[in-house]
Amino acid sequence: MVKRRLVFQMAGYDPVDTARHHRRFLRGLPIFARTWNVTVAASGVSKPSEDEPARWTVMTRGENWRVDTTYEPLYWGDIVAVDFARSMPQRLGLFMMALFDFFRTATAFRYFRARWKYGFFFLYPALYLLAFAVVGVAAGYGLGTVLGLQGLALAASTAVVSVPVFAGLLQWLGRRWRIVQALDDWIFAWDYLHGRRFDVEARLNRFAQRIAAVAREGNYDEIAVIGHSLGATLAVNVVARALDRDPALGRRGTPVVLLTVGSTIPKFTLHPDAVRIRLDVARVANSGVQWAEFHARADPISFYRFDPVSGRKMDDRYDSQPIIRMVRIRAMVEKATYRRIQFKFMRVHHQFVMANELRTNYDFYMMGCGPVPILRAAMALNGHEDFLAADGSLIETPKVAPDRIAAAG
Repeated sequence: MVKRRLVFQMAGYDPVDTARHHRRFLRGLPIFARTWNVTVAASGVSKPSEDEPARWTVMTRGENWRVDTTYEPLYWGDIVAVDFARSMPQRLGLFMMALFDFFRTATAFRYFRARWKYGFFFLYPALYLLAFAVVGVAAGYGLGTVLGLQGLALAASTAVVSVPVFAGLLQWLGRRWRIVQALDDWIFAWDYLHGRRFDVEARLNRFAQRIAAVAREGNYDEIAVIGHSLGATLAVNVVARALDRDPALGRRGTPVVLLTVGSTIPKFTLHPDAVRIRLDVARVANSGVQWAEFHARADPISFYRFDPVSGRKMDDRYDSQPIIRMVRIRAMVEKATYRRIQFKFMRVHHQFVMANELRTNYDFYMMGCGPVPILRAAMALNGHEDFLAADGSLIETPKVAPDRIAAAG
């Protein structure tokens, strides 16, 4: 069982700093403690130094176990914030070029073939732009008609009115509904898969150096690298770079496990030009690093039942990397909560990194703070519930199939 764990977490495309990440984490602790009947205490965020970045610690205790976890976010929100600061004309121009590229290479059609819900997620910012443009033109044309304008005068008035209406809708509803963030997200994906994000490359190299060094020191029972959403792809890239620095990563020193949830890895690997990313995915899958991935049907911003390595659809898989498990978002939260969030797709997407109100086969907090090795819990039919009793104590004889325990080491 695990007594000391180090968790590196790679967030998705969101300008969240470490302090805000920490506040989000703290909000989930009471829910986590209630769901699993455990005692939890967390520290504040430490000040970063040359040797160690900002981090916090969590003590989790059951009746007959205790785990001390150190959380170290792989922070890149400052880079995302720079993207968010670009001008709207520049943003629109870059997005149109990215959109053209995804259609030119038939990547957009591969999204629909892999999962139609994700295909519509890819299209929705473009559809909103079109809707805003239509509203703007209608407003301009309607005003001109009311004023009795015709011909060139009507065309001119339509243009004069439609542009500010379009811009206003994009600034107001576009930011409120995260459409602007989606535009930047697809611009980033287009740049990154073509190797044009040198700022991100430098940051990932620094993360890889840190992970390889800590794994060699052997001060923990387990090191977890957790990637959510777009961060799942970056987490894979980081682990691949750590393997460049230490090819024996995961085979000697501290065991290393990669956990990808709400993953959008195929967002990159389905593009024909993403050769480097596909090589990283294959390398990690065939390394000494353990890898588990969880999928949910209710999450439209991910690739449900889609293997990021082979590019094929499949159900639960235990015999090769990554271990793939299906989980129901509905099973993570109370019925009233699910009714409230089921049509809020970003909220559903983020449940993967939030506290569960119910016990099920995946729990973000228990993965990081629980006493069971992550891969072993991923292999269990009911996750940590097969190892923990109702009172939060560790069960001496887990209710897990022996072949799955053997496969999980």
